[in-house]
Amino acid sequence: MIRFLHTADWQLGARFSQFGVKGARLREARLDTLERTLGLAEKQGVDAVLFAGDLFEDNQVEDALVERVVGLFAARPELLIYLLPGNHDPESGPDSVWHRKALLSAPANVHILREAKVVDLGGNAFLLASPLHQKLSTTDPSLRFVEMAADLPADAIKIGLTHGALAIEAKHQPNDFPIALNAATRAGLDYLAIGHWHNWLPDTDGGRIVMPGTPEPDRFANEHSGHVALVEIASAGQLPRVEALSVATLDWRELMFDFLNVESSRASLVAVLAELASAAAQTVLRVTLSGTAAPDALTEVRAWLDEALAPFLVGQLVDKSRVALSPTERADLQVRHPILAQVLADIDRLESFAGGTIAISPMISTGDETPLSPEPVIDALTLAQAQTLLGGAKIDLTQLTPEFFAQLRQTVFQTLQEESA
Repeated sequence: MIRFLHTADWQLGARFSQFGVKGARLREARLDTLERTLGLAEKQGVDAVLFAGDLFEDNQVEDALVERVVGLFAARPELLIYLLPGNHDPESGPDSVWHRKALLSAPANVHILREAKVVDLGGNAFLLASPLHQKLSTTDPSLRFVEMAADLPADAIKIGLTHGALAIEAKHQPNDFPIALNAATRAGLDYLAIGHWHNWLPDTDGGRIVMPGTPEPDRFANEHSGHVALVEIASAGQLPRVEALSVATLDWRELMFDFLNVESSRASLVAVLAELASAAAQTVLRVTLSGTAAPDALTEVRAWLDEALAPFLVGQLVDKSRVALSPTERADLQVRHPILAQVLADIDRLESFAGGTIAISPMISTGDETPLSPEPVIDALTLAQAQTLLGGAKIDLTQLTPEFFAQLRQTVFQTLQEESA
């Protein structure tokens, strides 16, 4: 029997630049989680800890980080640790992270699997490793295991370790190291430990292939991350027993505020914020505004949320709402602030271009034409037409997001408030 911990996709050193200076706390949390995970492995009495790729964010991480990670491994000398290069940190030569001084002189309990090889784990169990040497490839890295396993005793427990995307139709890129869905049984493996995707994904190939996901969440979409896999294999041919152990330090939560139902949205958000308050220092929280609101209502809600989100480790406000002016308010704005009124009109027109439509204003009748409807006509734009309309201004369509337009409108209305103060 063998018992081990399988983990992957730590990406230590990830920048989290979207969170500014608070990104440093998120980087630190991953190290806290690593230290706690190693302690958990020791407590569980495992025979080994298998890291299935992407221990580091890339091959450019700082030496100080590498030294600190090696120090955490060295602090538990009885724990056998096997590190496999992935696509973020491939073994690509002397410039890769695996050739840093701290790793070249790593303690005896740390084994870096720089090349494809078979490792005798003892107890008639063998580890078959297939590391990555580049960031992209159309080759299945688990193919090596067929030949490697053929040379091992039939009654041996065989554990594969590699990194890549499961070859699920429409869910992987052809050059993303596609791993066959029957890769374990194809090579006669009892278990195939892989990494790459960041959500927990067990039960592939009859339960013999497991993707544990990242042990520390790194984005709001990863609802099934934050675990490592505790694996036990009784004997060759037996199905592995796999248990997901929760190890995450931080909780990532995403909430909504819809101006279509202001009162219920506020009440619901107040309740959830109160529930999260005790763990605010360990919570990455994003609130997304949606719907249409009058300028004053939008300003009030933003101010309230700015204050409500302040206690959280990260409190991010994403504004996808749209400012709504009544016809009377628009007419008044045109009289009092014609330049700002024109700016708002230009923002509306730019957003229509970005969304693939164009508003064609009605003609003013001179007596010779049939008067048109006072409402603009909405016509569809092709991507090429939109790019032509925006090309002279050198505007990148990919940057014209709902948040971008919401921020533009918010800036206009802040200007109005300052002038009115």
